[in-house]
Amino acid sequence: MKKYFIELGFCLLLGHYGYGQSVSFKTYMNPVIPTITAASNDSSEFPPPPAGYDSYRSNIAHGKVTTATYHSTTVGVDRQTLIYTPPGYSEDKKYNVLYLLHGIGGDEREWYNNASPHIILDNLYADQKLEPMIVVLPNGRAMVNDDATGDIFAADKVKAFETFEWDLLNDLIPFIDSNYPVLTGRENRAVAGLSMGGGQSLNFGLAHLDTFAWVGAFSAAPNTKAPTELVPNPSATADSILQLWISVGTNDGLLFISQRTHDYLAQNNVPHIYNLVQGAGHDWTVWKYGLYHFSQLIFKQTATAVEKKELVTTYNLAQNYPNPFNPATNISYRLAKGGYVTLKIYDLLGHEIATLVDEYKPQGKYDIKFDASNLPVGKQGLASGVYVYGLRVNGFSSFRKLMVLK
Repeated sequence: MKKYFIELGFCLLLGHYGYGQSVSFKTYMNPVIPTITAASNDSSEFPPPPAGYDSYRSNIAHGKVTTATYHSTTVGVDRQTLIYTPPGYSEDKKYNVLYLLHGIGGDEREWYNNASPHIILDNLYADQKLEPMIVVLPNGRAMVNDDATGDIFAADKVKAFETFEWDLLNDLIPFIDSNYPVLTGRENRAVAGLSMGGGQSLNFGLAHLDTFAWVGAFSAAPNTKAPTELVPNPSATADSILQLWISVGTNDGLLFISQRTHDYLAQNNVPHIYNLVQGAGHDWTVWKYGLYHFSQLIFKQTATAVEKKELVTTYNLAQNYPNPFNPATNISYRLAKGGYVTLKIYDLLGHEIATLVDEYKPQGKYDIKFDASNLPVGKQGLASGVYVYGLRVNGFSSFRKLMVLK
């Protein structure tokens, strides 16, 4: 906080400112694996979800979780999957689809039983933070007996997680596309998962960017392919991916898997988000945080926007226009790289007056309208005077002055 006020003080004076390691499946969940840490400035900064983000609210609309059965030609049997349909679901609308995968010790109910994803998503819908989507929670162990019982690390069960690639592509996705009112373009389809499911998401999603444009991995497990196998053609991946998310706890013994993937992507200029959850291990904190943040990013950025974003190569906070103003003005800013953005209004003592932006934004140019009459400061809105607005993202910060003149 002290650093912030020093930085803001200067702004007022000047006007504005601007691994090749491997781990066996039987040992990867063993706590004796040494912890590998990474510097916090090596990741995108996403704040923890707000209190109550995963608590049931009785005063909002709710989605539904049902069980569906589809025939798998890959396995040769009928298989089950959970389906989350959002609040206000209607056969007359069209929806995006997120495929959400479980870990090595789970099944299609693991997310539902341990993380209440339907509650997290219901709350986000109520807060108007999600694009309409159906969430499919399948069993990623594609074999005749797909129960998570016995030796979950047995070779045939581990192999079944690989086989699920073809069950997903050839059986489950066609079933969803044929039986639910969904959009079927790759830009309307995402895949994400925890641990073993995180590895599946990277392996399958990046190998099939004609099917998925959004890929998320929360604490990816040792089934994750080596970076050069995941992304053999970095430029092609960079051109095709709309969002690639990788998150992991700083106390996770498997951090090196996410770290080596991030390092390779960064070295080869493949856009992605790398989020380190401070103090977390290989646990539900990371996985629930991942769902909370990733679900808000997907299906919001079109291919056209991705093409246009290449024109933005610098960070910039423009002077508001008009200035002075009453009651509204426009503020523009540019992001050379996607990141968690805060754009706030302060008085000259550094007290926060309003928050205009507080969320992740992709690379690009943004315009926002600030209406001083809407603020609960006195009966007449914001009083006449000089105020400061400040942008913070990816270590970049810039502040400018604006004037309300009534």
